[in-house]
Amino acid sequence: MKVLANFEDNHKIPSNSAIDSILGGGFEKGTITQIFGPPSSGKSNITLTLAVNVAKNNRKAIYIDTEGGISIDRIKQISGGDFPRVANNIIVFEPTTFLEQNDNLRSIDVWLRKNHEDVDLLVLDSAVALYRVDDMKSAKLNKELGKQMGILSKIARTYDIAVVLTNQIYNAFDEEGNNDIRAVGGTILQYWSKVILQLERGEEINQRTATLIRHRSIPEGRKAIFSITSEGII
Repeated sequence: MKVLANFEDNHKIPSNSAIDSILGGGFEKGTITQIFGPPSSGKSNITLTLAVNVAKNNRKAIYIDTEGGISIDRIKQISGGDFPRVANNIIVFEPTTFLEQNDNLRSIDVWLRKNHEDVDLLVLDSAVALYRVDDMKSAKLNKELGKQMGILSKIARTYDIAVVLTNQIYNAFDEEGNNDIRAVGGTILQYWSKVILQLERGEEINQRTATLIRHRSIPEGRKAIFSITSEGII
């Protein structure tokens, strides 16, 4: 069943999918939501759908693309006939280094001081792509990541904006040799993310499963099955 976008709850942004049902109606404003999972698990499709939904509602979305993968054609698909209006309401940043990512966030924070009233969403896709390739020493790198998350948290709380970041995974092995899938960024991203969703690929080509790992008021472990289509996610 398709879940239609509904902005009656002005504090949540719908994804038009079953994910909304495990989040109590959508992605919450005023906080940071982290989405992590393997490649092609639907992370960017979710964030692009959220951005389009916000733009269709005549609100603005800020989209930070750190992997150079944002597709205008994909936005056109999801937007349908509303693309001209949507395009004017999505502001895109494309940093190429981790320090440039930091500069973008600081610039956005300054810009929002006078322009936040029209903005509902800030996406960081992905939070760690440049973090993983930067050549700074790990201690300094982690400190910078913590600073960036602090800026995002401030933006979310100060301007009542939904901040959604995507994250990658890696395989870790415990002392007994068991494989454990973990999100990159460790305790830093975990600490700042008040809502966490894990994505997994399903048995069918376009099917995905979202599991609620953390939420401030909803029990953990809730699952939702969604599909990636030409129109976004359903």
